[in-house]
Amino acid sequence: MNFSLIQISQIIHASYNSISQTTNINWRLEIDSRHIHYPEQTIFVALPGTHHHGIQFIPDLIKKGVKVFIIDQDIPYEDNVTYLKVDKCLTAIQELAIAHRNKFIIPCIGITGSNGKTIIKEWLSQIVQQNYSVCKNPKSYNSQLGVALSVLQLLDNHEIGIFEAGISQMNEMNQLREMIQPSIGILSNLGDAHDSGFEDRKAKLKEKIELFKNCKYFYYPGNDNWLHENLKHDTNARSWGVSENNNSKIILGNANSNGLVVKIIHNQNSYDFHLPFSDSASIENFIPCILCSLDLGLSQESIQSGFSQLQSFRMRLEHKEGINNCLLINDSYSLDINSLLISFQQADQYNKTLERVLFITDFPDSKNENENHNRLIQLINKYKFTRIIGVGSSIRSISTQLDRNTKFHSYSTTEELLNNLDQLQIKNNLILIKGARIFRLERVFEELSLSNHESILEINLKSIAHNISVYKSFLNPSTQIIAVVKASAYGSGQYEVARYLEHLGVHMLAVAYQDEAIHLRNKGIQCPIMVMNSGLSDFEKLSENNIDSVIFSLPQLQRMIQEVSHNTEHRIHIKLDTGMNRLGFKSSDLVELIQVLLDNQYLKVISIFSHLSGSDSSDYFDFTQQQYSSFTEAYKQISKSLLYDPKAHILNSGGISIHPTMQLDIVRLGIGMYGIDNNPKIIPQLEKAHRLKTKITQIKKVSSSDKISYSLSGQLNSDGRIAVLSIGYADGLPRSAGIKNYQVNIKGIKCKIIGAVCMDMCMIDVSHIQDVQVGDEVEIFGLHSSIEELSHVTGRIPYEILCGISARVKRVFVEE
Repeated sequence: MNFSLIQISQIIHASYNSISQTTNINWRLEIDSRHIHYPEQTIFVALPGTHHHGIQFIPDLIKKGVKVFIIDQDIPYEDNVTYLKVDKCLTAIQELAIAHRNKFIIPCIGITGSNGKTIIKEWLSQIVQQNYSVCKNPKSYNSQLGVALSVLQLLDNHEIGIFEAGISQMNEMNQLREMIQPSIGILSNLGDAHDSGFEDRKAKLKEKIELFKNCKYFYYPGNDNWLHENLKHDTNARSWGVSENNNSKIILGNANSNGLVVKIIHNQNSYDFHLPFSDSASIENFIPCILCSLDLGLSQESIQSGFSQLQSFRMRLEHKEGINNCLLINDSYSLDINSLLISFQQADQYNKTLERVLFITDFPDSKNENENHNRLIQLINKYKFTRIIGVGSSIRSISTQLDRNTKFHSYSTTEELLNNLDQLQIKNNLILIKGARIFRLERVFEELSLSNHESILEINLKSIAHNISVYKSFLNPSTQIIAVVKASAYGSGQYEVARYLEHLGVHMLAVAYQDEAIHLRNKGIQCPIMVMNSGLSDFEKLSENNIDSVIFSLPQLQRMIQEVSHNTEHRIHIKLDTGMNRLGFKSSDLVELIQVLLDNQYLKVISIFSHLSGSDSSDYFDFTQQQYSSFTEAYKQISKSLLYDPKAHILNSGGISIHPTMQLDIVRLGIGMYGIDNNPKIIPQLEKAHRLKTKITQIKKVSSSDKISYSLSGQLNSDGRIAVLSIGYADGLPRSAGIKNYQVNIKGIKCKIIGAVCMDMCMIDVSHIQDVQVGDEVEIFGLHSSIEELSHVTGRIPYEILCGISARVKRVFVEE
């Protein structure tokens, strides 16, 4: 972004204290204080965040050399620092993006729709970058802020921009259009995502196509009859589809395991392509990529060549445990400087203690090879990667420019690397895998993964963050959150979830037992941790690891006093039993409890709490009120005697939205973080964080007379086909799910489980699906079938289902 500070102040309508720098500089706009690479060229924008405000980081940034800040609040000014005061920081970033975009006279493709935006953007970029230097959104940066930051990445060498735009309510698209300024548009589809933000479907369509207001034309799927009916009179709209009345006609050939042959009649010319996928969703994403590529002048051969590099993109980073005590981050689906920086930042946040190893390939954009390599070396040094494994020919050139303590290993192909992987002896490392699509480095990820079972439990970390924000909307700003990660974070994977929650800034973590807490400390978790069942714990060991003990009985308290040093402060939490009749002090214990605490003042009471028996149901409202009253009376009695006020908490996930007046100082959030709650008023606001999926192992024909599974428990109503899945009750799928005809999902189509679930497998009816194949993905619960539905069918609760998913099922953590 090349402007003088005077120009920038005019663009964003800012007042300022002083400007010493009057020349044009290639400024870097930054919003994350942790990732400042060039402080003398940085303008830091102090945005408000969910957990922090950017203003609080300004003093530290000044010490690091940052001298220019955009703010929207009054703060004390320091000498020799420029403060640009605006009404709203986000608007200032958008105004800079518009001014920066105005400097470039290049074609831009704008993409919007309910689904598929990111896939289309990535596929189209992969195809056209053979002929053009492309600037695009990193990952799914399609929000008001994400688009602005993406457009600001435009450089003089870029020849085309490909940007996606996402909206969730009215009056959002105009600003996105001004930043992107598309000349060609793509409307991927129009589904029900974000329906609540619009009056009706027509209103949503009208807002979406505002992006294309100044486009020469935009493409949309004419197979959608409603969409076609509402757009056919729009002079800028061009439809594609199988019928004759579309602007571009699509003729689908026969599908097989290698993909699909398709003929496209476009601008009176006929083209034949072989698509590497045959499912309807991929076809819907492919066609506009082909049409835009043709419009940009790419030949049929060039487009077909681009297909060879495409796979079913995962536009999210994957985290999971690896072999030899390693932690893995997989981002092997694209490689450019912008996404590379994001990957390094994610790795830095993921773990601070392990030595770091980078798997990296040649860059696909050979036009800027030297610049890419220089930037890569800077990132390697800044984020302290000590070992680099390069794949390809050109990546070798960085070896001579690395720090002498950084080890470099070179392989010509991914196959050569895989054949020699054991010789690298990688252990106790944080491993970032980042590569161009053509190298298929996900094979390295799979090889280094701790488990290679076909079944996967996918945990979406961004959904966890979203759900926490939903619950926070019921709380006062001062109310703190204890995140409960017991039972391996409800079966999700304790360290990965804990690490992410620590990054989000939760006040404290809670676990059930000592070994869980020590495991987190050994993994590098630094935030406060409380052990909720410390009855048989080694109290001295807990104190040595800076772990808080929950005290719930007089004998347990006396044992702690005997075991720990009296010369050191020890943090404890007092649990009261107000009616659950589980762990906790009864009211009759309080006088003696208080006396023991007064006699042993090296025991610091951090909080006093209790547990509600029925907070998630209005049926138990009176009993919940009774428990709350008993707790507050007991709390007053204890705190009055101690002469200080420990924190108080009683609400768990289920109670936060139903009883917000009982929030006190802290709430405990557990299962709700994953989008599970009994309150119908909050359920629509939450996002499911879990997706359990597996693959088809075999497909076979069966007759209506054939018996299926143990005890002859299953049978089809007519002759058909069944698929055998690689998941059973040993993986956590209840045996009764088949007997009760629970339905799993393939490509959006429901399929019944037939017969009892076996230990390692189960069988489903796929008679009604035409293109099902061995290796196809099957969702057990997640996007299409809810965990609540599985719980209801099998007579269990969601907690039980999640905690019952066995360790052999791979946990994969994804982050948008």
